[in-house]
Amino acid sequence: MTEHDAMTSDQAVEVRTPAPDPRRDYASPEDLREDIALDLTERERLLREWKHDVERQLESEAEGMSASDPIAAEREAQLAAEVRRVNKALGSVERDNRAARGEGEVD
Repeated sequence: MTEHDAMTSDQAVEVRTPAPDPRRDYASPEDLREDIALDLTERERLLREWKHDVERQLESEAEGMSASDPIAAEREAQLAAEVRRVNKALGSVERDNRAARGEGEVD
């Protein structure tokens, strides 16, 4: 008897869906913050991932930017604004998460 023969049709096959890619799957950090399909811990994790990704991009832009390149300066400004929005959404989710765990304000 093979391993395949031993399996029954009643056995469930686990289908794993890929984890969300925050910058690809959400239009904004605010949309991710408000996604009630995810628990607070997952929203916090994804916003931290988003923040790390944007900060890494911002650092790369800053390293390659010359003062005479207005397109690079504009891109850097857009990334800096995105970091601020992610930080604001992350702060909100962190507060909600602490409250849900029964922890007080720790700021």
